[in-house]
Formats: sequence, C-alpha cells, structure tokens
Amino acid sequence: MSADELRAFPGYEPGRVPQYLDYHADVDFLDEIEAIWGQRWGAAGIGRLREVTMTTPSEVETLPLYDEDPAFFLYGGALPDLGRMREQHAGLRETYEQLGIRVRDFSYPERPRSAYGVMKRAVSAAAGFVVNGGAIIAREATPYWRGRSRYVSQYLQSIGCPILYTVHGRGVCEGGAFTRMADDFLVAMLSTDCNADGLEQVRPILERAGYRIWVARSPGPLHDFHPEVPGWMHADMWIAPLDRKLALVYPPWCDFETLRHLHAIGYELLETPREEQERVAAANLITIEPRQVVMCAGAPRTRRLLEGAGVDVIEVPYDEVYAYGGSIRCTTMQLVRDAGPRVFD
Repeated sequence: MSADELRAFPGYEPGRVPQYLDYHADVDFLDEIEAIWGQRWGAAGIGRLREVTMTTPSEVETLPLYDEDPAFFLYGGALPDLGRMREQHAGLRETYEQLGIRVRDFSYPERPRSAYGVMKRAVSAAAGFVVNGGAIIAREATPYWRGRSRYVSQYLQSIGCPILYTVHGRGVCEGGAFTRMADDFLVAMLSTDCNADGLEQVRPILERAGYRIWVARSPGPLHDFHPEVPGWMHADMWIAPLDRKLALVYPPWCDFETLRHLHAIGYELLETPREEQERVAAANLITIEPRQVVMCAGAPRTRRLLEGAGVDVIEVPYDEVYAYGGSIRCTTMQLVRDAGPRVFD
C-alpha cells in the first residue's frame, strides 16, 4: 500500500492507532454512503425525483376470494380488470421514464403470501419508505398485508439500499402513514395503519433524517365497511405537497387541527372536490419536482385548480389500478430525489 493510499484513510497518522475520536465525531453515515453502498439513497421531500421502483400488478389483486367478503378485504365489491390494471401501470412507468426518472423493477421471487395466506395489495410498492440514507421497513396493519415487509426488505437489500430500521414488537406503521412535505417537514398520521408504538419507534429515525414531524389523527372503522376507509388509513391519500408551503388536501379525511397547523406555518391549501377524490383519489399524486405533478386522469376540477396555482399537471389513466385500493403514490416507491425546498429555513 502506498503512502497516498494510507493518507486516504481519515485521521491517518504514521505509527499511531486509528484516531477514533475525530473520525467518529466528524464523519457522518451520509459522508460514506456512496463509497459503501454504491450510491446516494433518499427521497426526503419534493426535490427533483430521480429514481423509483414499481412492481407489476399480479393475479393476487383480483382473486375471487375477495368477493366472498368485500368488507373484510376493504374494497367496494368490484374486482379490477387485471389486464387494464397492467396497461395503466405500464403507462405510469412510461410517463416516469419520459420524464427522465429511472424506474427499477421490483419482482416478487414467488407468488406473494402474507403471514396467513393470500397477500392483497402486493402492488403497493410504496411499502418501502426511503428517507435520507436508507429505508424504514413497515409492519403492516392488516393480516393479509402482513409479510409484505419481508419481500420489500429483501428487494432493497438486493439493490444496495441500506435498511435503517424495521418496525417490530406490537408497533404498526406503514409507509403510507407519512407524507414528505419538504426536506425538513413530514406529516404522519395515527390511524388503522399506524399506532402510537409504531410511530414512536420510527420517530428517532425520521428526526435524525432531518424532519420536523406533525402528527395528524384520523377517524376509522370499527365493524362496518365504509368507502372512506382507504383515506382513513394513510396520510398520502389526502395531502400532497406541490411546492414549498403549497399543498393539495382533502379535508374530510384529516382532522381540523392539522389544517390549522399547516395554515399557521404558512401553507396555502388547495382543496380537491369530493366527487373527484372519491372517484380517483386525486390527492394521491406524485410530485416530480416543485409545481410539477403526475396525477390520475379523471379529476378535471382538481387539474384546473392546480394549474391555476401554476402547477404543471401530467395526467395518466389510473382508475382501474385505483380499484384495488391504492393509486399513483401507493404503487411508487420513491428511492432518490435531489435536495429540495425546506419549510423551516
């Protein structure tokens, strides 16, 4: 080894042990992430989206079993057409690629299974939640989703993305429980799909990643099925960042104190109409960069509202995919973004 190679090591001094004090105090995990993990990982806020992963819809989204008890399987009783789902999903992928975004393939190594049998909503790639430095692995709320985290964890390891934390114990916490509003601000939601234990487990990871966290609280079902259930599960169903301190919201699916807080810190809030939110989940969109979004076609009033605020709207047909229970943001795992706006600077 040459002298130059030796000097490449931080704190190298000839004839001395490694200088741990300075090395440990001065060198952050992110300083070494590219050398160790091959690239920078993280999709903190709404800086330019660079890399995502998606998984093609499979027959597990359209099993006749679901018709035997639609309430238990949390859907309205009309199975989507798998061929149309795949066609629309491919269209979303093509849209990303045309925007210069790298799209990775997340393929299940087998027919996906939950802890108890079939796995519904296997197409929800957003089950992997990647913040600056790596991923947080969920513990799912619903019995026929539980186990998806194993596949997500194995996939992320296969592409070299660090796993920062895995929710465990009695914690429940899914990636959709969080909406990344900016590089330093995140909305979390306690709901059927995120309990207090789960949130407290991941809070230190999120704070270390640089976020201030606002906790919203949702209503939720007890015994009966309600069409609003998907919106009560995940924050990413009712709030979408558009730019620094500009967001699209659907107020009936969140608590008023959250709207009050967003207003207090300077947010301008645009409201998607009820019929469009219920039909195509208009707020469940992907922000490509500040004031540019990809959203489900079929929400003309929402589109005009966004365009009136200076937002470039790219529409893709996705209504058949939404019939499974999630939309564009649910089926897109965001892996890498550029640095973007901050709320509190």
